[in-house]
Amino acid sequence: MKIILLANHAAILPAIDYFYTQGWLQAVVSTDRLPTPNLSIADICRSRNINFIQVTRLELQTTLQELFAESKPDLAIMLGFSYLIPESIFTIPQLGFYNIHFSLLPAYRGPDPIFWQLKNGETTGGITIHQVDAGFDSGDIVLQQKIPFIPGENWGICNSRYAQTAFQMILQLTGNLRAGEKPGKISNGDASTYGNPVADDMAILWEIQAATEIEQLVNACNPVAGGAICFFRQQMVRILEVSRVDHVGHAETPGGTIIHADGSGLFVQCADQRVLRIDILKLNEGFLTGFKLAAMGIKQGDRFENILLQNLKIIQST
Repeated sequence: MKIILLANHAAILPAIDYFYTQGWLQAVVSTDRLPTPNLSIADICRSRNINFIQVTRLELQTTLQELFAESKPDLAIMLGFSYLIPESIFTIPQLGFYNIHFSLLPAYRGPDPIFWQLKNGETTGGITIHQVDAGFDSGDIVLQQKIPFIPGENWGICNSRYAQTAFQMILQLTGNLRAGEKPGKISNGDASTYGNPVADDMAILWEIQAATEIEQLVNACNPVAGGAICFFRQQMVRILEVSRVDHVGHAETPGGTIIHADGSGLFVQCADQRVLRIDILKLNEGFLTGFKLAAMGIKQGDRFENILLQNLKIIQST
């Protein structure tokens, strides 16, 4: 069997190792936008003298046509690859061209499904393997596995768990194909599509959002987005971890207000009067714990502000 892998996601590493050991791996293709956390893809390929190619969007079709014509792969598998594959390419492998996606498609199509599922408070996610077609995440579904979210888990933990399951599903797919089994088609629910998160999607709106919503957002932003965004004392702050507190604040207290600060941390009231403890946040001074900020003089009555409110103040002052 001859296999080509296309990936910008480090979850592909076990598959690279396995297919290389089996003598099946012909090449690994990444885009020119390989993110820093996933540079290990290039490292493992170079250390094992695996044909590793990085392509721009403009080079994609020509480079892949040359590669596929030379290698004549039986199978191609894609994970986290951000460019659309031309039909002249995805129809070449006899056993198929497949993509691994970290949601239960057709829900949560798009480049960062884990972020949106965590932000939206989904209790169950999963992994889909589907045939590649002319669209993003729109081909026939051939394998799916549901995976419950762990209460309180962040993006990084979820991504790591999904990576382990993705490898097992890749093994199942290749095993089925080698055994001559034709992949079936799975139908599953309504479609939804989400784009790459932007700053507004990561902004905490203290006077609007409930404690649960803020916790979900913080978890979705850690570590991939660098933390959920708000302002404190005219400085942008990124919050990376919070904890729920069994306490109810006061109706007249605005969301974002620190209602208690001591050696046990910073406790902030949200729009629904529920309270969150701020555990880890990033300021210009670095990554700090909430109790360290309290020790530095942050006190009851100080406020975290909405990014939209801060922008409004800047506009009004000019």
